[in-house]
Amino acid sequence: MSASSRRAPIDSGKGIRRVTPARRAPARLRFAAALAAAAFFSAMFFIAPAMAGQDEKLLALLGQMEASYARIQDYTAVFQKKERWRDKPLPEERIMVKFQKPMKVYMKWLDGPAKEALYVNGEYNNKVLARCDGLLGLVTWTFNPTDSALMDRNRHPITDLGFGFIIEMMRRDIPVALDKGEIEIVRMDEEIFNGRPATTIELRFAPKDGRWYYTSHAIFHVDKEYLLPVGVTCYDEREVMQEQYSYQDVKLNAGLSENDFSKGNKDYRFCPF
Repeated sequence: MSASSRRAPIDSGKGIRRVTPARRAPARLRFAAALAAAAFFSAMFFIAPAMAGQDEKLLALLGQMEASYARIQDYTAVFQKKERWRDKPLPEERIMVKFQKPMKVYMKWLDGPAKEALYVNGEYNNKVLARCDGLLGLVTWTFNPTDSALMDRNRHPITDLGFGFIIEMMRRDIPVALDKGEIEIVRMDEEIFNGRPATTIELRFAPKDGRWYYTSHAIFHVDKEYLLPVGVTCYDEREVMQEQYSYQDVKLNAGLSENDFSKGNKDYRFCPF
């Protein structure tokens, strides 16, 4: 043994003693540690590809939704909405909806006082026609889509209605969040939603560096036959539900006509002006 490899003796004051090398851990402990390390790296080996697979699956489904929506010219549905307004929950609403691209919308409320709204981009001076039973039920009002009278107790204008808005929001946020590592795919499960097979996608967003996403936590329901987002629920960073929308009794490419979006339709009660 060379001099450099010897340990120097230590004088304890009571004579000279030598420092002995530290004892090695028992074999069974070394084996357990090695096994734990192997399990960790093995888990990482399998989890990383699985996570990448989820990313690809999510983007592929988003592409399928866009392709499906591109094939649709119009549809009818029962639109259900639950919203939180100024940090207070609003009553649930059920609305019969007619929609035609690029942006024609007719809405008729199914519960409570009879209400109707009609918006046709490029017609009626780009105004929303609105009517509600009651004292002023004989009057048809006209508003800009974002007029404060319409936005009161509503989180969105009428121009945000429909599958297209949800898909656009997903397309805007999901690829960026995936690229920046600011999204958690909590689950992508096959479930039944409103009586129909659907893919449920639960996502959490964690923006950094000043980026902004539409919501902190979202749950989407994509109809497996239609390949359209027929339901979405959004929560804020406190995990308080802010908005929940769903579409039921959906009829795609229903063959809607100009009369379906005319204030003169005899089934509607808009007053001439």
